[in-house]
Amino acid sequence: MADEINVIVVKRKGLNLYLRYIDPIDGKRREKNSGTTNMKQAQRAAGEWQAELNAGGASSPEFLRWEQFREDFRENYLKHYSDSYANNVEGSLNVVEELMSPDTLARISEKWLARFHSLAKARKVSAYTVRKYFQHLQTALKWAKEQGLIKSVPVFPKQTKQTQRGAKLMKGRPITGEEFDRMLAAVPKVVQKTEAAESLTYLLRGLWLSGLRLGEALSLTWDQWADGIRVSVDEDNDVCLMIDGGNQKNRQALTYPVVDDFAEFLLQTPDKQREGFVFNAMGQNGKVSRRVDTVSTWLVNIGKAAKVKVDEKDGSEKFASAHDIRRAFGTRWAKIVPASLLQKLMRHSNIETTMSFYVNITAKDTLSEIRRHVRKNSPEKVNGEVNEEV
Repeated sequence: MADEINVIVVKRKGLNLYLRYIDPIDGKRREKNSGTTNMKQAQRAAGEWQAELNAGGASSPEFLRWEQFREDFRENYLKHYSDSYANNVEGSLNVVEELMSPDTLARISEKWLARFHSLAKARKVSAYTVRKYFQHLQTALKWAKEQGLIKSVPVFPKQTKQTQRGAKLMKGRPITGEEFDRMLAAVPKVVQKTEAAESLTYLLRGLWLSGLRLGEALSLTWDQWADGIRVSVDEDNDVCLMIDGGNQKNRQALTYPVVDDFAEFLLQTPDKQREGFVFNAMGQNGKVSRRVDTVSTWLVNIGKAAKVKVDEKDGSEKFASAHDIRRAFGTRWAKIVPASLLQKLMRHSNIETTMSFYVNITAKDTLSEIRRHVRKNSPEKVNGEVNEEV
């Protein structure tokens, strides 16, 4: 149970009585002048102050109850972001509650964070996941400081900070075409039911051609009046995606183009069958799932069966996921289009995210592109004969 604050009346030198309590956060004594010499009035004031402190009243934000803070943060901050992002943050804060059971916001100190870090690592999750817990908690605390709910944000453990410049840019990597073919071949090994295997193969092909996030793909629909992400086909058979704000990190409703390969993939569906969801991922039990975590696990199992390893750290192997397929899309198209166009294809709100895909273009890729341009524009050697006598 959370520590309750008990305010008592004490006599000090002078006329007025004082109100005092022991701070449950740091164990220090706090007191203030009651403004009266009358014991009954002072006791009444002590009761009012005690109730206010235990309720986390607005006049004592340092004692804001954790539950009340969660509600305020949800209603005044998270509601302005996408459902996906809000759910991720809520999940991290749920882990905070599970491991640390904070009673008040001010309970969170540097020592408290160090303890949380130890317990989070003991959950046997990846270092990336632990960093996400702390990233989301830090976001919440920064908002609390901006609202005047806490005086300062405690210093977070060094191990929980974001990747520094020069460190590895991605957790995972873009998979190759050969690895993708291996994943397709592995589907029947993971899901024996024919209909389920076909649904997952169709989803994998769609992800490869579109660069969609898994959540976007699972909510993609032919229905023009449905919520979520809709396929729009105009009179010229050009295909675009209509994405509502709730499905975007920045909550802006936008229209995005798709590449011709994915457009052709979608248009293979006969007109009469263009209704409902585009992708209906099905498990071994024959039931369709729209849960991102469930379908993601199926795809990772396929990547594992195909032996497509994309990362390894501290002895833990990571196998290809839907996001690694999206990375492959971004890397392929980074060789063809400028960053401004790739940003639209990938639906990035920040161009810096898009630029990370250009880092993945290898020197060999660059050399091949140079040779292609040379062959096209100049039959002669650009720099002349190296060994030519002068």
